[in-house]
Amino acid sequence: MDITIPKLAEAQLNATVTRWLKRPGDAVKKGETIVEVETEKVNAEVEAPSDGVMGEILVRDGETAPVGEVIGRLTT
Repeated sequence: MDITIPKLAEAQLNATVTRWLKRPGDAVKKGETIVEVETEKVNAEVEAPSDGVMGEILVRDGETAPVGEVIGRLTT
């Protein structure tokens, strides 16, 4: 299951990954915060969409990605 940059504001084009809270191989529960992202106006936590195991991380801490881009993967 893909983890993407969420749209947090109307004019938002991208967001920066500030910190991954889970690493590949870590078990995650639905609703658990797995990554923190930041826009010009908002800091937000992205929750796991389902139970699973953290897979690969595609956008590392400090990197910026456009809204909707896949930043990591969760295996179920």
